[in-house]
Amino acid sequence: MKGMIATRKLFLFGLCGVAGVIILSALSPPSSWASPGQLPSQTKPEPRGLSAAEKRGKAFYLRGQTSSGREITALVGEIDVPASSMPCGGCHGARGEGKTEGGVTASNLSWSFLTKPYGHSHGGGRNHPAFSESSFVRSVTAGSDPAGNKLSVAMPTYRMSQADMSDLISYLKRIDTDSDPGLSDTSIVIGTLLPDRGALADISQSMRDVLQAYFAEVNSRGGIYNRKIELRVLPGEATSTLANMKHLIDDDQVFAVVSGLTAGVDDRVAALSLEGEVPFVGPSTLLPQRGLPLNRYMFYLLPGLKEQALALVNFAARKTDPQKQRAAIVCLDIDLNRQVAAAIEGQLQKRSWSSVSTVYYRSENFNAAQQVAALKQQGIDTVFLLSSSADAGALFKDAAAAGWTPAIYLLGSLVGRDITEIVPPAMKDNILLAFPTVPTDVSAAGAAEYRALLERHKLRPGHAAAQASAFAAAKVLVHGLELAGKDLSRERLVTVLEGLYEFDTGLMPRITFGPNRRIGALGAYIVTVDPEKKLFPASVEWIPAE
Repeated sequence: MKGMIATRKLFLFGLCGVAGVIILSALSPPSSWASPGQLPSQTKPEPRGLSAAEKRGKAFYLRGQTSSGREITALVGEIDVPASSMPCGGCHGARGEGKTEGGVTASNLSWSFLTKPYGHSHGGGRNHPAFSESSFVRSVTAGSDPAGNKLSVAMPTYRMSQADMSDLISYLKRIDTDSDPGLSDTSIVIGTLLPDRGALADISQSMRDVLQAYFAEVNSRGGIYNRKIELRVLPGEATSTLANMKHLIDDDQVFAVVSGLTAGVDDRVAALSLEGEVPFVGPSTLLPQRGLPLNRYMFYLLPGLKEQALALVNFAARKTDPQKQRAAIVCLDIDLNRQVAAAIEGQLQKRSWSSVSTVYYRSENFNAAQQVAALKQQGIDTVFLLSSSADAGALFKDAAAAGWTPAIYLLGSLVGRDITEIVPPAMKDNILLAFPTVPTDVSAAGAAEYRALLERHKLRPGHAAAQASAFAAAKVLVHGLELAGKDLSRERLVTVLEGLYEFDTGLMPRITFGPNRRIGALGAYIVTVDPEKKLFPASVEWIPAE
């Protein structure tokens, strides 16, 4: 619990600290305040659910994937290709409805159609009785219909296990009644995770206001192909986040989740998103979940602390010869920092750093002078510092006094907004910080759009970084919904977002996703500070985190 509280405090600072000041400098708010425009009345969608077997069959039907990770092979003529490159839904339609493309007709694959008692008649005089489970297996694996006729040469055959085939048949028996929750002819139900009580309540309110205002304007323009967006916001404190996520999925039956604060329970929120196959666009978090296998339903906009730390290591490796340098990680001993330190250690090893040591310290017994003396004696010339602003300032001061000038790399979100006050002039070129965004990310058009939204809805300004994050997440979601088209589904939304490239929200770095990439801006800005001119940032360079 203490670790979770510490993570939330750091997250609160990350949104409101230096990054907030940076964005606020580009986003001047209007002077008039009030509450946002109203959204349409809410209607509760009908419940729905697939069994575990049906979910596995759906994954194969739509993506050629199996839950076990086994690769299934499709045979086209005499050529073997991965089934993932020729999924059933690509030709037969997302709902098995069948379609004609390039002169080739792919038939309806819903089980109710396949098993019509009077059989089927096809062009060219090909006729056959209704499918049974065994004859369907033969058609998929041997390419023949129930009468023994060969299927079209355009139809691949698949080498797959009996278990995978059983899952596919289970899903085809549900495919014509399988509809995504939160979606009707007139509405799209979207949830968000924003506590209305506790330390994060004020930030949450500012984010909620922006989401409601933006979706109200989308609805006023006709919505998404005449579907109005309905936003679900649940009450509670930050400790209710996990329960609220479950409620949004199980009870409110939302189509997707957008923005919100998940600090402290990021991994479990991501797990619920995966389990429920609910797309989640733009959660604000210090720790995006990037584990393997990839969670295809989570779409993060900005890098977390680990990604920013990887960018710091990549930058350091470009500026010096890693095999001739001695590096130390100096880390305030809390769980969040330990995770980041582990990421730095791994990246330093990947970059073939010759010598790496890690020093953990407790806040109550930090002695900057002793740390400086020990590190200097060890010949350390590169330091990755994960600490508070006060500890960093003390270390800078004692390092300058000792004539020790290593390159010191920090995460901007963890130090104070008074960064120009704690950097000694003699060390200004040796101290570098990582940030997920800088003022130049906010375009003139993006700033104008943001200010106009606040002005039109008479919103209370404040927490600019959090508001910008929510606004950008909403824009990415709406763009994805529009690209998915009238035949909207969660699968189509995920596929469209996977193809998003260099999307400009006007408020942060351009966003790019991919089948194996779920952080839109995968890197960080490495910046320097000029304490004499009070210039921050003094220099800026974007570094990928890959």
